[in-house]
Amino acid sequence: MRKIFNIWVLVAALLFAFSSCVKDLDTKPLTDNILLPETAWRDQDSYEQFVSKIYAGLSLSGNEGPAGQPDITADDQGEATFLRSYWNLQELCTDEVLGAWDNETLRGLQFCQWTSSNNFLLLNYTRIYMNVAYANEFLRETTDSKLEERGVPADLKNQIKTYRAEVRALRALNYYCLMDLYANVPYIPEEAGVGAYLPEQKDRKFFFSFIESELKDAEAGLPPNTKANYGKLTSAAAWMILAKLYLNAEVYIGQNKYTECLQYVNKVLAAGYSLDPAYKNMFGADNYKSPEIIFPLVFDGRRATTYGGTTFLLAASYKSDMNPADNFGFSQAWSGIRAKESLSARFANNDKRALFWKEGRTLETTQWYDFNKGWSVIKYTNINSDGQKGSNPVFADTDFPFFRLADAYLMYAEAVLRGGQGGTREQARTLVNALRDRADADDVSDTQFTLSFILDERSRELYWEGHRRSDLIRFGKFTREYSWPWKNGVFTGVPTIDDKYNLYPLPALELTANPKLAQNKGY
Repeated sequence: MRKIFNIWVLVAALLFAFSSCVKDLDTKPLTDNILLPETAWRDQDSYEQFVSKIYAGLSLSGNEGPAGQPDITADDQGEATFLRSYWNLQELCTDEVLGAWDNETLRGLQFCQWTSSNNFLLLNYTRIYMNVAYANEFLRETTDSKLEERGVPADLKNQIKTYRAEVRALRALNYYCLMDLYANVPYIPEEAGVGAYLPEQKDRKFFFSFIESELKDAEAGLPPNTKANYGKLTSAAAWMILAKLYLNAEVYIGQNKYTECLQYVNKVLAAGYSLDPAYKNMFGADNYKSPEIIFPLVFDGRRATTYGGTTFLLAASYKSDMNPADNFGFSQAWSGIRAKESLSARFANNDKRALFWKEGRTLETTQWYDFNKGWSVIKYTNINSDGQKGSNPVFADTDFPFFRLADAYLMYAEAVLRGGQGGTREQARTLVNALRDRADADDVSDTQFTLSFILDERSRELYWEGHRRSDLIRFGKFTREYSWPWKNGVFTGVPTIDDKYNLYPLPALELTANPKLAQNKGY
């Protein structure tokens, strides 16, 4: 049976362990109908429900789908979700996506011309820190001493140990996203408690060590890698975060950590996952069945709905002329995002991963605001693997594969090619060719097997999955030596832009709220 989290109406509107951002969040206040925390924690179900709320922070906008009882007040609740804002920051600025909506903040992202006033930066930053605040609150309220005071029974205490490991790993994941996007951000220790507090800014070296130690400490206590734990942050998901941390270590801290990357990739490879025989099934309505997905963000067309998440990825990719209700099990068609030719032209004709709608479209995106300029992406659908439609034509059942095995294969190959110990070139090419065989693409020869090939193959395999910005930065191609359509706001693009764009700026309102913070260089 599919795992659907019980999204709990949070027992209290948490006061954050920091005062910066609070003025900007406009969070929902306490009402007479909500229990106070000291009462709520006496309910033994509260612990599981609170953990569910922390997971929900990666998927939903609030406590009532699709946009009710929001965590954050925003003009569009879909934009206030983690996945939609995170995906926009990781994809819109790259060679994979172009948006048609005439929106200043979206134009700033896709032209690589953003400023600290960009609304998506504020929404993303705020959402992630809200997730951190919830995690801190749970860890504060589940110490041994507090459990003893409440008389929590022994069996529940043991379960809470697992919850605490999950929450620490989830917090580490959120901090990883902050470090990758913004580099130097506030650190909010759980011991700070609630109330007025201006957190200190820490650099990537601090967060690298913190994330690394938190995941390693939590690893043994995390849920095992079984289908019963689908949707939870298991040990394999923690290994994926560590592998990515080490793969990008030269960007983050200026150190080579490819051997450490291979150490954790090898753990993932031995964890029991396998490639899904059908590539397209990993992006459909019943992709929870896939043997390849390691950590999903869970959605459900009736019980976990939002205007962010995969509902956004489907609706924004479709136009009414595609008859999406019949073809893709989905009735919403927003005509928003499509592929740049720098992505579309990367595939050979027989590559099954090239999931595009070409009818009525041009390959070239000569006009960014014209949805018909550029092939539509039909990678994400609301169709089950047996061809049946999802449960709701308005909201997708499709989960988002945040981590999957193919990424581990490609990380293995890249780490080997960059000189990491713990793997072989022969095995690396075998893993990559397994992905290409599934796609009916030609095997890569030993002479073709280069880092440049890996960068392109990561795009072919993982396009629109939220990896491209980080990949281009790691390969030194984001701000230099690589031009793509609409980079710097012109169709022909430019190869070089200011290196400051390798990082996003801290939101301007955050700097106003916390005078302890320094803006990233160049902003």
